[in-house]
Amino acid sequence: MDLLLVRHGVSEHNTSDVISGGTSNPNLSQAGVKQVEEVSKIIDNNKIDQVYASPLIRAKRTAQILTDFQKDIITDDRLKEMDFGSWEGQHAEELKVKYPDAFDDLGTINSKYTKYAKNGETFEQVADRVEEFLAEIQPYSNDKTIMVVCHGFVIRSLIARWFKLKIEDVMTVRNVSFTELHFEKDDIERPRLMTFNRTEPLYYGTKR
Repeated sequence: MDLLLVRHGVSEHNTSDVISGGTSNPNLSQAGVKQVEEVSKIIDNNKIDQVYASPLIRAKRTAQILTDFQKDIITDDRLKEMDFGSWEGQHAEELKVKYPDAFDDLGTINSKYTKYAKNGETFEQVADRVEEFLAEIQPYSNDKTIMVVCHGFVIRSLIARWFKLKIEDVMTVRNVSFTELHFEKDDIERPRLMTFNRTEPLYYGTKR
């Protein structure tokens, strides 16, 4: 299976410092729509066999625009962004001042945030549910190219899990970025990392 993990375009919350997780559902911003439309020009729908997306509007709409509304988009709740619990909808800058150890030196939420965010998901829980989804689709996808449009913390959690890294060692994933992986038949636990956090795919699903 060849897998393209794609982060959604810039949302209305991304531009206002608001924490958006699995229970926040902002739309793409106007700039975000234009960004996705521009990237869609290099996507070859004929090279993508199936598209899955988080049901959150920022991800689903990104998937639709990327594929020029030519592909059926299958949504799955397991692809939602990490649920930040009581931190959902709060301003990150205010939380950084109050809980500095819950952020890394680049200002990104780290694994310690669950000490303060009531009912917040852990990175391990996110990776568990997304791995469950991928294991479920892989028997039908071994020889296919699959695009999954989801969220930044989802992608970071998976990369940390698969390559045995701490989440703090995986950089923030840009909006509308592509991370490409190849999986051997029936082996969901040992992917080959082809590219990470690119502005366009290099190996899969691109017009070349």
